[in-house]
Amino acid sequence: MKDAQSDLRTVEQTVLQQRSRIYRVAMLAAGILVHLFACSLVLSIGHMELAPVEFLGLASLSLAGFLAIALLITFEWNLTLEDPDMSLAQLLWAVSVVIVTSHFVADLKAVVVLLGLTMVVFGVSRLDRRERTAFIVYSVCLYGVSVALLSQSAHMAWMTEIVIMIAFAVVLVFGPLLHQFELSMLENVLVDKNRELTAALARISELAVKDELTGVYNRRHLMGFIAHQKALADRGGHQFTLCFVDLDFFKRVNDRFGHGTGDHVLKCFAEIAESVLREVDCIGRIGGEEFLLVLVGSSEQDALIAAERLAARLRDMVVSMNEPQYRITASMGITEYRPVELIEAAVERADKALYDAKRTGRNKLVVAELAEFQIRHG
Repeated sequence: MKDAQSDLRTVEQTVLQQRSRIYRVAMLAAGILVHLFACSLVLSIGHMELAPVEFLGLASLSLAGFLAIALLITFEWNLTLEDPDMSLAQLLWAVSVVIVTSHFVADLKAVVVLLGLTMVVFGVSRLDRRERTAFIVYSVCLYGVSVALLSQSAHMAWMTEIVIMIAFAVVLVFGPLLHQFELSMLENVLVDKNRELTAALARISELAVKDELTGVYNRRHLMGFIAHQKALADRGGHQFTLCFVDLDFFKRVNDRFGHGTGDHVLKCFAEIAESVLREVDCIGRIGGEEFLLVLVGSSEQDALIAAERLAARLRDMVVSMNEPQYRITASMGITEYRPVELIEAAVERADKALYDAKRTGRNKLVVAELAEFQIRHG
């Protein structure tokens, strides 16, 4: 099955690559078509040493070359080649068309040559260093042959040809380099933007599951976590315990020290709880000063030990430096999940145990049992 899926992915990837190759051939052919159109305009005003029929034949041959390359890709014959992209072959054919057609242009040769090169030079960035060198050498040599053939004419302007040839070589050498530099700069910008986007998405993902103030999980994520633990427990061999926590007389902290100190207390409690719990456990803020702890693989007795440790750490916490002696406590309700019961039933049982802890004097740990509450002072 895995081999079949792997083969299917390979086929899909090959199809996408072939489509991309056809697209690149079409784009290069479109560029050469623009060059041929410019040549036809030059021909129409009498500055090209070809008859219209001869030019039409030359243009047809030029486009036929790209059609042949496209057919090779369509029938997947290119996949048997060392370079299935055939980038070098395409560019050699394109620059040959530019040089051969420009050979017959008279007064406007510089415009036609440089326009044709503009259509070709951007594709050179797809070549490696060896292929790029071969492309430049071939192009310069072919243009040199054109100049040598034109030198037999008494009307050839040597200075113009030398300038054009220098410009031709400069565009071939520096054009791809400038294009590659621009692509590199664009790539760097995209990498930076991608890094910023990744960080933003990570922040959004974090905000979607975590409480913004305390950094612990929010109610939505917590209930999803409990649902996952329930599914494991219902299959057998797994247990978990819920611990409902409420900070005692938290409103007094806000009234006495201000809401800034109240926020500080909530953050400190979250940090203490995370330091007491294990990595597999989960803590979430239910609302206000209420938190719910999920202790994975723990019985009520295990949870009680962890809760006592949490209560002791909380009593050592300094609420405000203005009154270092002021302390805050917590009431906690603990219950172990009972297989197949509803999540709401387990949460309600832990909440009821918490209510009993608050009702009987606060600063207590209450373990909910089947028939009664076991009350222990923190």
